[in-house]
Amino acid sequence: MNHPRTASEFLRASRYGVLATQSRSLPGYPFGSITPYVLSATGEPVIYISTLAEHTRNIADDPRVSLTVFDPADAADPQAGPRLTFLADAYRLAPSDAAATGARYCRFFPAARAYADTHDFAFYALRAVRLRFIGGFGQIGWIEPDAVDLRNPLAEVEADIVEHMNRDHADAVHTYCRHYFGVDPGHAELVGVDPHGIDMVSDGTPRRLTFDTPADTADAVRGRLIDMLRQARQATAV
Repeated sequence: MNHPRTASEFLRASRYGVLATQSRSLPGYPFGSITPYVLSATGEPVIYISTLAEHTRNIADDPRVSLTVFDPADAADPQAGPRLTFLADAYRLAPSDAAATGARYCRFFPAARAYADTHDFAFYALRAVRLRFIGGFGQIGWIEPDAVDLRNPLAEVEADIVEHMNRDHADAVHTYCRHYFGVDPGHAELVGVDPHGIDMVSDGTPRRLTFDTPADTADAVRGRLIDMLRQARQATAV
């Protein structure tokens, strides 16, 4: 991914982090492992974990956690890329909230649908306490939660936009991938939309395409998508 300029952009563009919980079996030691996440409508990272998992047992005893997010594309020199540590209190989502967030989670991570009918998995949200963002040289520091706005005012219409684009404008999604990412995928689909951009998956690879300016209504999103498609087609025609 291109390096995002802010902590908000970085969290939206990423999908995995290292979740660290307070170990119950070895008190005083942190326990960490890679965990996928999506952002909820209120902007909280949401994880999907089993009641049998070490993390879940740890959270039951002590909800204080951290999620460290980094860009795997920087594997050759990870310290040169942006990274963020999200210190938070974890809590289990109520059934009503879990249903809406779960649908979004499964669009981003389709394999999770296999666990939907079991009682062993549940959604947990991470409520921010403080964040530390390293965005590049000279961009290092602590951030208070109220300084990072990750809310998605499009949450209620997001699923409709995604379904409409994948059903009626699948060619546009492929065009975005070809023009903006230089790939010609066999399969591509939209999985998410927020005021700052869209999330796609092409042949299993996640791709984030940001808007030039925010769009906080369905009509505004439609305008951004049309503009990006027009730009892509004009570039192809040249």
